[in-house]
Amino acid sequence: MPKVTVTSARGLVQETGSAPLSLAPGLGIGAQSVTATGANINNCTQIGANAGGAVLVSGADGTKAVKLPALSEVPAGTIFMILNLNGSNALEVFPGVAGDQIHPAGDGAAITVAADGMLLCISDSAGVLWASAEPAVTGA
Repeated sequence: MPKVTVTSARGLVQETGSAPLSLAPGLGIGAQSVTATGANINNCTQIGANAGGAVLVSGADGTKAVKLPALSEVPAGTIFMILNLNGSNALEVFPGVAGDQIHPAGDGAAITVAADGMLLCISDSAGVLWASAEPAVTGA
């Protein structure tokens, strides 16, 4: 994970690493593409801890899944936006290890993301759970 500082003269400045972060012309957080596999926490696809915060998931079929990094592997405030690219089937998203939790599910339990839906996950400061929200879709 790169180290950044904020200065009054230059704003946000990256000091180390090569991050996918950019702040102009919009907020870019980097993206990773993964294919959902397996149906449980032990055999599903792992999301990369440092591969990008926008997670574009293909292969959902109502049972296939991905899992977040373990909370112990990421700093507080880490954000993943998990997008289910399948327009017909739900996607299961597990925490990284059985002792982690994606709120409001229990320890080690999955959250279901609707077809064409998105799950926003933010690691808490205590390293106990992923706070989550599934934004509602609105039509024009």
